[in-house]
Amino acid sequence: MERDLSNLVGICGLYCGTCPSYLAYRKNDMGYMKKRAKEKGYTIEGLRCDGCLSDKVADHCKDCRHGFRSCAAEKHVNWCFECEEFPCQRLKNFSGIHIINGISHHEHVIDDLQYMKQHGIEEWLKIKDKASRCTGCGEVLYWFDHKCPVCNGLVEK
Repeated sequence: MERDLSNLVGICGLYCGTCPSYLAYRKNDMGYMKKRAKEKGYTIEGLRCDGCLSDKVADHCKDCRHGFRSCAAEKHVNWCFECEEFPCQRLKNFSGIHIINGISHHEHVIDDLQYMKQHGIEEWLKIKDKASRCTGCGEVLYWFDHKCPVCNGLVEK
């Protein structure tokens, strides 16, 4: 697998490909980046991210207040599903937070990590890439979008 794609697999099981810190930069959505930087108290460059396992991680993910980065380093794993304690209480607690526009971003992390463990990261990435696109025009959307900003099509979540 290309290293670039594995970077899009968060340690905790999130798909980085729809994260605003990853996607807004690629879409050159500077209006959104400025708004997000102001809300989070970061610079635009501090928000920019190339994915969880890349050399350029957004400041708020680099600092991972949930502890996944430090835990993975301590356990010598890349992803939580590689750990003997998977699924741990940290993941269970994490799966119940972070809801925007009525969509829970973390809700399926344990199921997604289990899928990766059984079927591999490449298969999971194919599913996530397909699910992240507008069914009308194929535009890659932010994880919290209900409608496509390009064609106004509805997003299936």
